[in-house]
Amino acid sequence: MKKNTQQNSTQSTLSPKQIEVIEALVLGASVTDAAKRAGVDRSTVYLWMREETDFKAQLMLARRDCADAMRARLRELADDAVKTVQEVMSSKEVSAAVRLKAALAVLQSVGSMKEFAGDASVIENWRDETHPFGTL
Repeated sequence: MKKNTQQNSTQSTLSPKQIEVIEALVLGASVTDAAKRAGVDRSTVYLWMREETDFKAQLMLARRDCADAMRARLRELADDAVKTVQEVMSSKEVSAAVRLKAALAVLQSVGSMKEFAGDASVIENWRDETHPFGTL
C-alpha cells in the first residue's frame, strides 16, 4: 500500500499528457510516437526528460518496474525451459545433431549462473535437488 501511495503522489504531480508519454515510452514507443499519442510536440518530451525532475523520476521508476516484471516472467519460464532442454538432450528419438546443439547451448549459458553466485539459498536448493543425499 505504501508503494502505491508514493507512486500515486508522484504521478499526481505529472500532467495526464506526461503520464501518457511515460506509459507509451515504457511500452516501447519512440519519443516521436509517444509525443504524438499524447498530443504534444516531441521537443516537449525531450524538455521533460531533460528538465522535469518528477517526469524523469517517474519514467525511471516505470522502466525499472517494467524490467523487473519481465525478469520475473522469464524466471517463471526458466524451469520449463530447463526441463525441455533436458528432455531433448536425453531423448534417443532426437537426432544427435539436435542433442549436440542443446548441449552446446547449455554449456554457453553456464556463465549466466554467476548472478546466483551470491545467493546461498539458490545454491542450497540446487544441491538438495541434484544431490538429495548430500554428496557433492
